[in-house]
Amino acid sequence: MQIEKIEIYIYKHDHHYMLRGVEGTPNRISGTDYFFEPHWRQSYSRVSEACLVKLTTDTGIEGWGEAQAPLMPEMAGTLIHKLFGPYIKGQNPLERERLYDDMYHINNIRGHESGYTLDAMAAIDIALWDIAGRYYSAPIFELLGGPCKGTALPAYVSGLRQPTLDEQCTAAQQYIQDGFQAIKLFLGDDLPTDIRILRSIREAVGPDVTLFCDLLWRYRVDEVLRIGRVLDELKYSWLEAPTAPEDLAGHKKIGEALDVPIAIGEPLRTVYEFLPWFEQRLLGIAQPDVMRTGLTAAKKIAAMAEAFRVPVAPHVGMCTGIGMAATLQFAAAIPNFLIQEYQLNLMTGANRTLSKPIEVKDGMVIPPSGPGLGVDIEFSAIEECTTAYWSI
Repeated sequence: MQIEKIEIYIYKHDHHYMLRGVEGTPNRISGTDYFFEPHWRQSYSRVSEACLVKLTTDTGIEGWGEAQAPLMPEMAGTLIHKLFGPYIKGQNPLERERLYDDMYHINNIRGHESGYTLDAMAAIDIALWDIAGRYYSAPIFELLGGPCKGTALPAYVSGLRQPTLDEQCTAAQQYIQDGFQAIKLFLGDDLPTDIRILRSIREAVGPDVTLFCDLLWRYRVDEVLRIGRVLDELKYSWLEAPTAPEDLAGHKKIGEALDVPIAIGEPLRTVYEFLPWFEQRLLGIAQPDVMRTGLTAAKKIAAMAEAFRVPVAPHVGMCTGIGMAATLQFAAAIPNFLIQEYQLNLMTGANRTLSKPIEVKDGMVIPPSGPGLGVDIEFSAIEECTTAYWSI
């Protein structure tokens, strides 16, 4: 069996993610869909963007993959079109480990060992695993050795997007009643506002509900320590992305000063990038994103986390149902899985790309159990939102 055809779809669905409930597009970059939410330095898109890849073998088996591409999916698509796609064409798709290793070394010596290069590789790698699962008639989580903790995964609600704090408190109470295991708050307004939010949500849900906090790299170390002391007081269960992701020393100072575990992983893509964080004990929760790592690297990162006794809570951001399915396959297969991020605002748009939506029952997410990714693609929904297409 060999890969006969590679197709790349640049997908842009007219669905505003609204990370913090901002309906407009403030500080928009001229001529683009990209803007800056008032709270953070990184840019977001007013539409849901993705780079999707479909691999077809000479036996007719198809595999789908997705790169995490909240901005400029054309970058990952071009890398697949011009570099990785021509390389994998004619290769045996079952040789996933070798193909991942070969793709990584194609251009890493020139400094391209992260970023869009790894995002493009992740899309191909997921598609290779999808082919393997369909070839062996098994879901990916079984190929990876799972399921490890049953066929329903505890999930947390990622972000409260209601416009007022009172409405957020009410929503938080309802999410817990619906069975979700925890809630994560996105902060970053200013210290007094954020501290008020932390206290209000804790008071609303009570002392026993699990709460997380994500600062999205917003604050200096001294500011994080002020917020962190409040998190310790209120018994929050993790502090995510507290300060600049380049500042390992700053994270070390934060971790040594606070009880609340530090959660890190969204910007990291390989075991090489995660290694110093583990070695220096800089994180208490590992958050690999399968659409940035691919499944091959994600399983290695999870194994490394296990060796350092660190639980894994897979990150998931902007994606289609393809990326979400891949994330759940990974989550179901790792023994040190903790909890799965679940973005309510995201899933309506993500599920439109699937013939059958991903199931959530009593706050638990159900990994699809069909072969490969376990899902069937609603191709008309992808075709409708494709703004660019390449075929090799």
